Amino acid sequence: MGIWFGYISLFVFLMVIVFMPKILSLREIYLTWGWMSFLTLFTDLIFGAVLDLYDFVGPGISFADLFLEAALPASYGIITANFLPEKNSNFIWYLLGVIVTALLYEWLSLEAGYLVYKGWKLIYSIPVYILGTLFLRWHLRFIRSGN
Repeated sequence: MGIWFGYISLFVFLMVIVFMPKILSLREIYLTWGWMSFLTLFTDLIFGAVLDLYDFVGPGISFADLFLEAALPASYGIITANFLPEKNSNFIWYLLGVIVTALLYEWLSLEAGYLVYKGWKLIYSIPVYILGTLFLRWHLRFIRSGN
């Protein structure tokens, strides 16, 4: 079921993007998608391929792995960025919600066989999700500032 979990997840995420009320502009979606894809591919190549801490579906890198790794986290990033609150007090609660949701999704990925740990642990992902969400917040502020 591993690879199908990835494709079904992508379909669900894309449907959410299509039907969610858009707060992000098309420019913001385009730039955020590109950066999220790049950062995810780079990070997963380092941790997954070079350090060999996890695999997607099976050993080695396939086109399906690269496609899903470029699309899945980027689509989740678009959804996350679209609803990012402006106020710091609201952001803390939102960040906690993003982390819990991402950890739940990662656990489901493990259960479905889409993600296979080889030294990584679920708890290691918490700082990654924190940094990713903080990056999204900075990224949107930077784009919107016009610099």
